[in-house]
This record gives sequence, C-alpha cells and structure tokens, in this order.
Amino acid sequence: MKKRTMAVLGVGNMAKAIIAGVLQSEIPLDKIIVYDKNTEQYGELPQHDIFAFAQSAPEAVSRADVVLLAVKPQNYDELLSDIATLPEHSSRLYISIAAGITSAQVSKSLGGACVIRVLPNVPMLIGQGVSLICENEKATGDDMAFVDRVFRGAGSTMMIDESEMNRLIGVTSSSPAYVFRFIDAIYRAALAQGLPDRELLSAICDVVIGSATLLKNSSESPQQLISRVASKGGTTEQALLQLTENKFDETIQKAMIACTARADELGRASK
Repeated sequence: MKKRTMAVLGVGNMAKAIIAGVLQSEIPLDKIIVYDKNTEQYGELPQHDIFAFAQSAPEAVSRADVVLLAVKPQNYDELLSDIATLPEHSSRLYISIAAGITSAQVSKSLGGACVIRVLPNVPMLIGQGVSLICENEKATGDDMAFVDRVFRGAGSTMMIDESEMNRLIGVTSSSPAYVFRFIDAIYRAALAQGLPDRELLSAICDVVIGSATLLKNSSESPQQLISRVASKGGTTEQALLQLTENKFDETIQKAMIACTARADELGRASK
C-alpha cells in the first residue's frame, strides 16, 4: 500500500477517534493535514510529528491526496463550496462520513471526484466501532483497502452497497442508543426495587458485554442461547413472558422501520 497524505477537515469527536485508530494501526501516512475553524480542537489531538495544520480547507486539500470530510452535515455545502475553489480538487480521494448525504451528491459538488461514503458509530470513540463502507466503482482496490484500514483501526468494518445504507443505519449507527436505553431501563427497574446504586450500572454493562461476546463467539443462535438461560417455570421465563406480552420484538422492529423512514426522508431533503 502506497504512502499517502491525508487531510482531515473538521476535528470533532468522530474525527479524533478515526485519527487515534490511524495512529495505532501504523497506516502508511506521510502527514495528516488538519483544519478546523475552531482551532481549540487541535489541543485535544495527541502530540505527534505526523500532524501539520492548515489555515483553510482548500489549503489542507491542496497538500493531501486523501481527504476526510468530518464536519457536521449542515456544514457540508459551505465546506464543499470552499474546496471547489481549488484547482484540481477533483483529483483527490474523498471520504465522507455525513449521515443522509450520498456519495453521488458529494461527488457532484466536487466535479466528479471519487467519494467513498462511510458510516461510523459512537463506539469508535473507544476503538470498538462498526463502520459501514460503501463500495464505489470509481475507487481502485488500493483506495478501498486504504479506507478499510483507516476505519478498522477504530473497530470493525463492513462493506456494503450504498443502496443498503438507510436500512443499515438502524442496525449499526442508531442501535447504540437502543442498547443504552435498554441498559438504563434495567438500571432504573433495579433501583425501583430498592437495590443500592453502588456499582449497579457497571455490573449491568458487564452483563451486556459478556452476553454479546458469548453470542458473537458461539455457534448457537440467539434463540438457542435464550433457551439456555430460560429454564421451564423459572424466573427468566417469567421475565421473557412480560417482554412478549408487551410486544418487545415488534417495538424494536417498528423502531428500526421508523429509523429507515427518517433516513430516507433526510436523503430526499438533501437532494
């Protein structure tokens, strides 16, 4: 894999997580050219001689061959307009992580440039994210391998067709919120039964982590593992009956359908 120079435009939490993964993975980079309107963000970057700082987005792009677009979606139009003032801006490889904005939309704003769209998620902040990477026929095999390696540094990756993106948002991007809410519900229900708060939330998190790890490493299905825990006439069976009576599975399905519908709506609005 050839050595590259990467510009990072926008240095928020997600960009910092990606950069941290890049540094840990020893990806062949000559420099990381950083630009953010809020220069205070630079102080939160690790001390490393790989960083250089630009005075503007066009300057950062001019010094790089790969560009990570990491600003908020509402700031994309302004950023892309700035980049488009740079001669030969379309010759770079762009990585876009904005929700609701397609690679085709970004490419059109950048004179037909090659854009690989990626949807990371919040657990990237601790190096355990899942990033959806959209395949792009314009990209070379080396380009795709480079992007995969960038995001694999902060977790795992999954290659997808971009047409699947909106249906997968509820699976990987929004789903951490479902998990947080599930944990919070168990926590609040435990407190309501008079249990002491001491280390309770941490214990529930460990149960969720352990259960997910067991399932991931098991040859058994979720239903088979449920049956291992829920013995006939036992406490778990009673709890599961309440979830069934209150349409737990149907509620999750409706939530994911609503997530997809909203993603479709945002996509239409951004065209």
